[in-house]
Amino acid sequence: MDTFLHQPCLSADELFRVLRAHLPSAPLKRATTAAGVEVIGVSVAWNRVREVWDEWSGKHGETGWWPYVTLMSPDNVASLHDDVDHAALEKLMAEVACQDHDARAASVVVSSFRWSMGCAGEDEEDQEGWRDDYDPDRLAPQLSPALTKPLPGVSRWASGDRDIWGRGPRWLNFVPARGGYEVPVVLPNLIGTGNWFGYGDRILTPADDAALLRRWQEQWGAELFLAYGAYLELVVDRPPLDPRAAAQAATELLGYCDDTVQDPRTAGDGMVRSTVWSLWWD
Repeated sequence: MDTFLHQPCLSADELFRVLRAHLPSAPLKRATTAAGVEVIGVSVAWNRVREVWDEWSGKHGETGWWPYVTLMSPDNVASLHDDVDHAALEKLMAEVACQDHDARAASVVVSSFRWSMGCAGEDEEDQEGWRDDYDPDRLAPQLSPALTKPLPGVSRWASGDRDIWGRGPRWLNFVPARGGYEVPVVLPNLIGTGNWFGYGDRILTPADDAALLRRWQEQWGAELFLAYGAYLELVVDRPPLDPRAAAQAATELLGYCDDTVQDPRTAGDGMVRSTVWSLWWD
């Protein structure tokens, strides 16, 4: 049967057995969404979750399953998607498969810019400020010179001393996906409640998430690491180090999540050039 859903190298039963063999003492759970998507999760200590994620994201080519960190067990993830049936998911997957992800990512940023300019009204100073924020060529000269190596990235929620969720175990959930960018499509209610209301009547959809995540994966090696409600973290292998590339990333992150990137100069000199991007929506 033809389908846009990813067919992983390992079946769900095979992955479950492999995880059991590699992590014999870790609690394992599995569940299936209403659309037929299998979710397999392993409970991991908070201070080991990055190490285990690194190992299993590196095995994605062998398994065909992408791992992400969360506080939700597989059965909770499945229940979150009771309203998404197989036909609806296939339609969404087809839309994402056919879209130009670079063009879609750009449209998200343009939409955010237009909304901001609308809020500025006739105030020329505010309008110029928004043009500085959203134009990489205008923003780049305001950023620090190029770095020789990435800044160390610090996870806000998955692990580390800055963790706001306590030090209980995390779930490392595996879903069949071509890459981390596809996870918010396979599980369309994963980020927030499925559709993020952004600016005015503009709505961010799972297709928008996929477009931006795929673009960042291709440009800077950014991979989905954590997804839990209003929280998203990416591990970035090749963060932009020079001002122009950092400005480009900062404007795109501003367009996607201005709750986090309220000042693209601060982000462009800091988080953008680091190995972890932490985003959240208020």
